[in-house]
Amino acid sequence: MIKINLLPEELQKKRMIIELPEIPIIPITIGFVGTLVIIQLFLSSLIFFNAYNVSKLEKKWEVLEPKKQELDKLKKGISSSSAKSQAIDALIEKRISWARILNEISNSLIGNIWLTELSYKEKIEGSAPEARNSKKQQAKKSRKTKDVPSYNIGTLTLSGSSSGKGEEGTATIARFIKALKGNANFFKTFSDIELISIKNGTLAGQDIMNFTIDCKFKPERIESK
Repeated sequence: MIKINLLPEELQKKRMIIELPEIPIIPITIGFVGTLVIIQLFLSSLIFFNAYNVSKLEKKWEVLEPKKQELDKLKKGISSSSAKSQAIDALIEKRISWARILNEISNSLIGNIWLTELSYKEKIEGSAPEARNSKKQQAKKSRKTKDVPSYNIGTLTLSGSSSGKGEEGTATIARFIKALKGNANFFKTFSDIELISIKNGTLAGQDIMNFTIDCKFKPERIESK
């Protein structure tokens, strides 16, 4: 179908012609490729720099590794020495400090009391004194448990005399025992202090009371091997 435009020329729609500028493709391509090359060079240099640093660190580690091994050996030696030291300290704590005990006995002495002899003995028992029950209960326990722990029980015996006789001498000895029990530095090592014997005697024509006191150490459990 043929269309005829009969409108005057000035009223007829004019066709718009858009002229596009010429795009320089070659310079843009060269610039883009150049940018990619620069980025590639930057990344390559960064990788090379990191590899160089890693190589330096590896060399330093090779130098420090023998020293580290020496330090590890030293550390193990110190740990071993520390464990031995702790074991020795534990043994020393369990060991009886006779110097301290004798000093505290001296501090606990009262007037009209003097000591003539000190002795020490040990015995091993199957149970601690404070943990003992009746024979029937012990028999029941022995049926239930095969391994009964053993305890080392030490006793310090104090022998001495008190001036005076009868109730006066007995009261003086009782005060001495009370002084020993009241001395915390002394009594902390013992489980009990008891009077074993008391009897009349004379010394240089004077009436005295001879006594024997047992100071029982706290039971020490014997570790089975």
